[in-house]
Amino acid sequence: MGTPRWLSTMKKNTSWAQPDDETEPPTGIVPVPVDGFAAGVNCVVVSILPLPERNPSRAPQILLPACNRSAMAAELWASYKQWADVQETLFLDWADPTGQYKLSPMQDLPGADFATAFAICVAYVSFVVIGTLIMKAGVPAIKTSPLQFLYNPLQVVLCSYMCMEAGILAYRNGYSATPCNAFSAEKPIMGNVMYMFYLSKILDFFDTIFIILGKKWKQLSFLHVYHHLTIFAIYFMNFRIAYDGDIYATIILNGFIHTIMYMYYFVSAHTRDIWWKKYLTAMQLIQFITMNVQGYLMVSRSCENFPQKVPVIYLIYIQSLFWLFMNFFIKSYCSKPRKSSDKKKTQ
Repeated sequence: MGTPRWLSTMKKNTSWAQPDDETEPPTGIVPVPVDGFAAGVNCVVVSILPLPERNPSRAPQILLPACNRSAMAAELWASYKQWADVQETLFLDWADPTGQYKLSPMQDLPGADFATAFAICVAYVSFVVIGTLIMKAGVPAIKTSPLQFLYNPLQVVLCSYMCMEAGILAYRNGYSATPCNAFSAEKPIMGNVMYMFYLSKILDFFDTIFIILGKKWKQLSFLHVYHHLTIFAIYFMNFRIAYDGDIYATIILNGFIHTIMYMYYFVSAHTRDIWWKKYLTAMQLIQFITMNVQGYLMVSRSCENFPQKVPVIYLIYIQSLFWLFMNFFIKSYCSKPRKSSDKKKTQ
């Protein structure tokens, strides 16, 4: 059945479909505005009525959307952005009642807004859930080793740079190893490296992507997903509120550990016999212990100019990571030898 002449000659970018001859369509098309869309969005429902001479008794109508999809997408994003901006203000005002965060010279940088950060979090969780379902539905594992061959060295270079850069800046500006170091709201010494560190947490999401595409389900643990998702959220908060001063210590510690970690990933792609594997987890635990001490000192000292609620949130969060990693360490390196020794005794 061919396409009707009037349908094939519809004019584009009009509020409703209309043929070239400006006469009423033979099927009686009636534009019906769609509620819920703001002015300027070209979206209506076209009601197609049957021809009276063909079937006069039929009353049902067919509703077809005639929308400008790009305009709809823009309108949806604008609505979402408006909601997200309100949530951003509420959260930042709660976390930093002094409003000092408004002086940050980095608040307008790409990715610095809550709308983008929240969308990234939703996209990450959606990929974990949907990607896992798809890959477990019979889709063969996708070989990602060529990409990882480039990704892991890139992470080594990036993490080592951030670690050294934060250390050099701290040394040049006379920072102490203990809180409370100077915090400059308008001219943050650690501002650029903090922004880079925040963005690097987006890059870290590729760890999860490689796991799911490669169907390495043993590595897709609650600890893995929780750590990658929440560390990004925590450093969004740090980047917007606590972007200078004592934040340098977490960049050095985390940057150093991630440098060693991605070196391990790179080596493990070439050999399975890595004698220092368990020491990597031990180093991560030492990192969290150090961060716990730092967080406790910051909370107890109430450092001047540093947002007071951030160290509390930070301390609680680091505690959760410490116990999750401790549980992983015990299950991976302490429980198995006991089981094997029990088997030998029974034999």
